[in-house]
Amino acid sequence: MRLLERFRRGGRDAAGRGPGGRGRGQGSRTPSFGEMRARMRTERAEARLLETEAKIHQEAARYRLGRRRAG
Repeated sequence: MRLLERFRRGGRDAAGRGPGGRGRGQGSRTPSFGEMRARMRTERAEARLLETEAKIHQEAARYRLGRRRAG
């Protein structure tokens, strides 16, 4: 009987889902230590990448203006 009720409601995935798309009882989950560590590593890598990109653009601007550093 429960199987038929599932189909009438629109399937197993649709049951209990609100506008947020998460099922009942799954509001916010605390990330694990490994997930937080991975997020921090990613953020540090992105910051280094942006810093390097800014340096490249500054050096390119100096080169275009003829102020290239010797050495």
